[in-house]
Parts: sequence; structure tokens; C-alpha cells
Amino acid sequence: MRPVTKGEAPDKKFKKYQETESYLEERLGAYCSFCEMPINHVPEVEHKEAKAKGGDEMAWENLLLSCKYCNTRKGTIVAKGDKEEYFWPDEDDTFHAFLYDGILPELNEEYLQNLGEETWQKAKNLFCLVQLDNVPKSPAVKDRRYTVRNEARNYALDSKQGWDKVKKTSEKEIYLRQIEMLAKASGFFSVWMNVFKDDIEVKRILVNAFKGTREEYCLSK
Repeated sequence: MRPVTKGEAPDKKFKKYQETESYLEERLGAYCSFCEMPINHVPEVEHKEAKAKGGDEMAWENLLLSCKYCNTRKGTIVAKGDKEEYFWPDEDDTFHAFLYDGILPELNEEYLQNLGEETWQKAKNLFCLVQLDNVPKSPAVKDRRYTVRNEARNYALDSKQGWDKVKKTSEKEIYLRQIEMLAKASGFFSVWMNVFKDDIEVKRILVNAFKGTREEYCLSK
């Protein structure tokens, strides 16, 4: 999961929390803060602590961007005062907490267990909160995250094959630009970073392409 930084709260007084959407998108890009899917329609401003359960409706530190699928699954489960029971992409090293080696995301069990039971539980709580590994059982289930994530994974795998052929040729810079554009269009930053996990040059391109990404987490071992 892409770790992000929103920066300081905008120097503006908002009347409605929905007015923060353009500021969040400008700083983080139009991607879900949880599943990383591109948000092609209007992004939803998500409250980490649900406003229906006492969460601060206007506090900048309580806001993220979300797709409708993650927002619906999260619902109003996290009440005021419960935020510390979860990992959050704008607060924690979510990049190392989850694995994207296969078709479905997984908890990075070895990494998290080394950090202790409490850290493992917080990461698991977030993973389950938004049902990051959900696979729709029928077309009637409205959740496109699985399908779109695997489309992005296929794009990344194809790009890796092409990159391995041209990275020592004069076509290198053109192909890097193509990778950057395709990754931004297809989203799922962590999927792309996993496919190119052994190529620091491409990883730097990806980190810079997705604005608001926490470089210190994503480019460290």
C-alpha cells in the first residue's frame, strides 16, 4: 500500500469536508489511498475515524481519498478514538506491511511479526477493514478492484519484459517515459513497484510519478 504525505493542512477555512477533495487530489493524485485504484470519477473524501461515530468531519489529519469500494467496506467501523488500532497510509510504513507478489495482496507476515504483535495486528486490521483481498463471487457484486488491479499487473509485467530488452539501448529514455505514463494511467503503485522491485532506476521513476509518495519508505529495503 502506497505510503503518502498530505503535507500541512491548506491555509483555507472549509465549510464542507467535500471541499477538501481538490486539495487532497492535488497532493496525492486521483488514486484510492487504500487499494491504489485510479479514481476515474469523483473521488470520495474518506474519514479515518467515521464522522457518524464522532470522528472530526473537517480535521485534515482525519481525511484521505478513497474509491467507493474501499469507502463502502470501511463504512463507519472506526469510531472516534479507535484510529490507533489501525495502520494508515499517511501515518505508517504501509509499503512494507503488505505484499503484492501474486494476484491478491497479502500481509507481509515476516516483516510485521519482526515488529511485534501489536504492529502486525494494526496492519491486519486495516487489511480486513477495506477487504483488500476481496474477490467478487458474482457479477452482481460491485467491486472492480480485483479486475482493475490485475489489469495493472499485466501491464507492469509486459512493461518489465520490454524494459529488459531496451534498457541498454538508445530507446531507454523513451521506454521509461512509456512506463511512467502507463503506470500513472493504470494505478496500483505497489503492484508496479513489486514487478520492478530489483530495478532501482524504474522504482525511482514510479515514486516520482505518483505525487505524494513517501520516498523514504518505498526506496528502502
